[in-house]
Amino acid sequence: MQLLDFTYDSVVENIALDEALLLHSEKTGCQFLRFWQPKKYAVVMGRSGKLEQEAMAEYCQLKQIPVYRRPSGGGAILTGPGCLMYATILSSHLNPSLQTIQGCHDYVLGQMSEALRVDGIQCEIRGFSDLVIGDLKFSGNSLRLKKDSVLYHGTLLCDFDLESISSALRPPPKQPDYRQNREHRMFVTNLGRRVEAIQQTIENHWNPGSRLDSVPAEVEQLMQELLANRYQDDHWSVLNPEST
Repeated sequence: MQLLDFTYDSVVENIALDEALLLHSEKTGCQFLRFWQPKKYAVVMGRSGKLEQEAMAEYCQLKQIPVYRRPSGGGAILTGPGCLMYATILSSHLNPSLQTIQGCHDYVLGQMSEALRVDGIQCEIRGFSDLVIGDLKFSGNSLRLKKDSVLYHGTLLCDFDLESISSALRPPPKQPDYRQNREHRMFVTNLGRRVEAIQQTIENHWNPGSRLDSVPAEVEQLMQELLANRYQDDHWSVLNPEST
C-alpha cells in the first residue's frame, strides 16, 4: 500500500483523482491510502443521486457552493474545511472478502473503527455505512467496486461547521433506522480533534509501505482524461455557480 496525501485546489479534481486511482489499481494491482482536505465547501452526491431530492440548490447557488457527482453510490454530503476526506483503493484479488459490497463495508469500516478506538474514540458501525459515537454520525462512506479493485472512501468530521449542513442539504430520501428522522444538526457530530491528528491515527493503523511525494504520472493522465471526458458533463458537474 502507498500513501498519497495530496489535495488539488478544486473538489472536482479530487473526486476525479479518487476514480483515477481506482482505474490505475484495476490495471496494476497497486493499493493506496489517500487523504485530502477541501479548501472550499462543495456538495458531493452519489452517482445516481438527484439534485432536487438531496441538495438545497438555491442556497448552493447563492453561496457559490458547487454540486458534483462522485463515482460511488450513497447519499449527498457537504464537505469543506474541517472535514477530512479519506480513500482506500484496495485489491479484491489479494483480499477476496472485498469481492462483495457488504464485505467491503465490513472490512474497511472495521479497520477504521479499530484505528479510532486505539486513539480513545469509542465508535461503532451503524446504518448503511456510518461511523458513529453513540447515535451521532461523524463519518459517511461509500464504495465503487470493480472486477479486481475497490474504491472505498468517506468523510471524517473533525472540526466542521455542522450548522451549514442543514442549509446545503435536504433530509436524505433514504435514512437508516437509527436516524429516526432527525434533522442534520441533531444527527451529526465532530470528533473534536485536529484533522492532522485523526489523519495520523488512521495512517498509523493502515501502515502503508511507502509514501508518494506527488501524484504518479499515469494516475495524473487518467485523472485529466476523466476531467475532460466525464466531469465537464452536466450529469457529473451538477451545479457550478462560478460558470453561470
